[in-house]
Amino acid sequence: MATDEGGKRTKFQCLIIARFTVAIVVAVLAFASIVVVLTAGLRREDISLSFTHGHIQAAQVLWLKNETYLTHYRGKMDEIFTIYEPAVRVDLWVSMDAHIPTRRANTTCNITTVLVFDMPNAPTFTGLTQIALIKINKALRKQSLDRWIPMTDKNTLSYIARTYGGMSEFTAMLQVNMTISSGVGRTPTNSTQYCWPVTIGHSRSTTVKKVTCKPSHHIDYAADSVALAPPPPPGPPMVNH
Repeated sequence: MATDEGGKRTKFQCLIIARFTVAIVVAVLAFASIVVVLTAGLRREDISLSFTHGHIQAAQVLWLKNETYLTHYRGKMDEIFTIYEPAVRVDLWVSMDAHIPTRRANTTCNITTVLVFDMPNAPTFTGLTQIALIKINKALRKQSLDRWIPMTDKNTLSYIARTYGGMSEFTAMLQVNMTISSGVGRTPTNSTQYCWPVTIGHSRSTTVKKVTCKPSHHIDYAADSVALAPPPPPGPPMVNH
């Protein structure tokens, strides 16, 4: 009789242990699910940036125009020499949006810097050269950013005048560096996306579709592209005659 009671007692204890073990496993799985839900909003591939109309509008022309008239005698026609010099300042209207499909967490995108690369042989990356570094350090309010950004770097403005003097716009690729945070007290993660082709100039077309940015692993650089090159030094002004 004692053996039967001991056997029942042992079976009852095993049943309790089994139920306790199952409860622990369920709790662990539930916690893992909560962690996945909380961190899903921080996945960098979930954030998709785009530039409105694929264009950055300049408030004024990208260069200064200086014309010199040369008068000839004895029946020769007068000549006009046009020199394109660097502008002192160019204000750029930057308009971008962020699409976050995962909204289980309070996700915030903060644009820190934007690197501008000239694409002289667009749509290829041949000759790709960095010409500007623009500091923004602004959060996207309601997942959008619309603001004027001044460009005053002398090397950048000299390059634009020397290379694109007389032209209203040029094609560029933008490297957008940002931080993504979700929830209070969480450490932000860094993310970089590349946007191209984006036109920059004193013109605006509202018919062009937005340009959606891509993460770095979606870029196939040309073998002869000069990625992340320093801004070119100032050179002689461009002269047309």
